[in-house]
Amino acid sequence: MELLMPGLGLIFWMTIAFGLVVYILKKFAWKPILLMLQERERQLVKSQSDARRIEMEMTQLSQLRARKLAEGEKLVEQMTIEAHSKAEAILEEAREKSREEARIIISRADETVEAFKKEAMQEIRAQISSLSIDMAEKILEDEFSDRDRNTHYVDMLLDKLVLN
Repeated sequence: MELLMPGLGLIFWMTIAFGLVVYILKKFAWKPILLMLQERERQLVKSQSDARRIEMEMTQLSQLRARKLAEGEKLVEQMTIEAHSKAEAILEEAREKSREEARIIISRADETVEAFKKEAMQEIRAQISSLSIDMAEKILEDEFSDRDRNTHYVDMLLDKLVLN
């Protein structure tokens, strides 16, 4: 029963020992422990606010990243459209140049054909005139070989002229 009911002396000395421990703790340990707890609490509050700030910054960065990604996609799309239009313009320009060069080549070919044609016509005329002169010379040589007949022919021509 003694364990269940301690003696009065034991209670007295336990109270004094407890009070002494509380006094020593209050004098030497309580303030540093409270300061350490306050510091820890301040650090926790700061950590929470830093965590919230970092979370907000991460959200902003995520939004910024999404915006930049969208802008980049738009830019790529615009550049693609621009490249296609430039390619079409270059192709159309090349087609037009090809058509123009073909027209020039055809025009030069036509001019060359015309020049060859004129040259051939001149050659043919020269040959025909040469042959005509040769034939006329032979005919006239044959015709004018007889003097009486020539005189008679000239007289007949003069008569016709005078009558007209």
